[in-house]
Amino acid sequence: MAKKYDRYELEIIISLGFLILFLISINFISGYSFERAVRGQAAQFEKAANIAADYIRTELEKDINKWAYSDELLLERLRDLSMLTDIENIIVSDTSGQIIGQLASTLSGEKDRNILTIKRPLRLRSGRTAAYITVAAANSMGDRFNTLSRWDTAFRIAGLIAALIVAAYFLKAVLYPYQRIKREALDYNLDLRDDNSGKGIEYIIETFKDVISELEDKKTRLETMYRNSEKRADSLARYNEYILGSISSGVVICDSNGIVTRFNRSVEHILRYFEKECRGKHYCEIFGQEHRLTAMLDDALNEGIVHSRLEFEIKRPDGEKLWLGCSSSMINDEKGEGMGAVLLMIDLTEIRRLQELSSYSEKMASLGEMSAGIAHEIRNSFATVLGFAKLAKKSGNLGDRAAKLVDAIREESVATEALLSRFLNFARPLDFSPEAIDIRNLINSTLEYLSHPNLENINIKCRPGDDIPPFWGDPVLLRQVLANLLLNACDAMPDGGDIVLDVREDKKKTHGTGDLLISVADNGTGIASESLDKIFEPFYSDKPQGTGLGLALVKKIVVLHEGRIDVRSKPGKGTRFSIHLPIRPEFACQENIKRKTNEPVQNVGSILYPKD
Repeated sequence: MAKKYDRYELEIIISLGFLILFLISINFISGYSFERAVRGQAAQFEKAANIAADYIRTELEKDINKWAYSDELLLERLRDLSMLTDIENIIVSDTSGQIIGQLASTLSGEKDRNILTIKRPLRLRSGRTAAYITVAAANSMGDRFNTLSRWDTAFRIAGLIAALIVAAYFLKAVLYPYQRIKREALDYNLDLRDDNSGKGIEYIIETFKDVISELEDKKTRLETMYRNSEKRADSLARYNEYILGSISSGVVICDSNGIVTRFNRSVEHILRYFEKECRGKHYCEIFGQEHRLTAMLDDALNEGIVHSRLEFEIKRPDGEKLWLGCSSSMINDEKGEGMGAVLLMIDLTEIRRLQELSSYSEKMASLGEMSAGIAHEIRNSFATVLGFAKLAKKSGNLGDRAAKLVDAIREESVATEALLSRFLNFARPLDFSPEAIDIRNLINSTLEYLSHPNLENINIKCRPGDDIPPFWGDPVLLRQVLANLLLNACDAMPDGGDIVLDVREDKKKTHGTGDLLISVADNGTGIASESLDKIFEPFYSDKPQGTGLGLALVKKIVVLHEGRIDVRSKPGKGTRFSIHLPIRPEFACQENIKRKTNEPVQNVGSILYPKD
């Protein structure tokens, strides 16, 4: 039974047939044009060869009497004519056909060559034929054209075959979906018999519109479900953000390329780096190549080495040093492959400070016990020396020289006694009598009795701050602390200068009411960097006449008040001592604490304190 095609299928088949006929006509036109080009080139070559043969004949007829009797002259003449006409194969023969001379190439031995042979008679002036020349020229361009013609024929045939194959495939690819839809429509009893009216096709189109509408509805529902899942994922991500933001440990997360993807708030508080400035940057760009945190991340990402509970000191961007406890870990996916690394850190600065204070207290206690006994024995010996010196002075039998020696012994004994007294005062436990202190009263009482030879040329500026609450401490010991720091500042400015005594409340603490920050700054000679770590050690002094007990006693008193003292100095620029004392809320909030006076601290920015 013949297969019946509808109008749409016939239109496709007829259109494709016309396309094939068009391609075939183009193919034949191309072949015809190429054949004409080949023939034209052959005609041009034959014309050029005839012109060359006529020229050779004419030239040989001019010199026929010269070369007729010499083969060498004939051969030389043939070479010259070959160079002029580009004809490589020239033969001269007599009327009987015997060759007189020739210039021959290998043309006659080559097969499949397009060779043109032209024969011309050589005539004497009388008109009689004396010899014949035969010229053979190879049409190399024609040979190439013939080769191209064969390839062109092959490609045109292959192109037609390929066009027929593509046309058949295209016909199948276009009609197959339509025929399948048609069969499916017939299976559903759709009326497609009236092909000319197109109602069956329209019905199919309407049906497809309904299907597409249903698919769009399902797409909308799927998008709604996807948005809900995104909200749940976003909620989970925010929950993770809340967890990272709430923990007290600092968290730094990097991907496998070392790009920082997360800084929590604790890291910002500890390191003073801000997430908005660091996220998206490489950790080497943030911390620097030589940073300990960079080394830990390098070990994790490059070597797969993780660290646990490392403790080290770093410097923050603001220059402040702090101790960190840090651990590193790899972030792996379900296949165990590395996705990045995470650093967990905690600020150990306060713990370290407490450990140092504890160690310092133990060292001072041991030093006190040991030095008390030694100083007692030395003191007894010097008391004996001083007693004998006094007896020798009273005897009256000494000469002037001996009397001077006895006086020198007494003076040095008294000075040594004074030094031992200071040493014993430093070594023995301090008498700590705390009470509520108003900082203004403490400053005024300290400055009132301050005396130093350089004080006349020194301007002391006091900035006690506003609303400084009372704090708990021993006024006598703290007055000694301020006096020692002020006197050291005066020693550092032999030619005069400025001292700034600044008091404010440091509210950086996250609990309580913060610290009372007392700083004493001068613009004197400064302290060498190699001495900064030693100045609070007993008996260390960079002054020629210093005992090394002043700053050691200052630190001892500050530690007794559960505070700390820091120092910053630049040689030639000056020194700043900063004392942090805790403000205890249980005392600061008591209503029965009365300030001893309401008088403000003198504005000594322009007042010079008189020397004692």
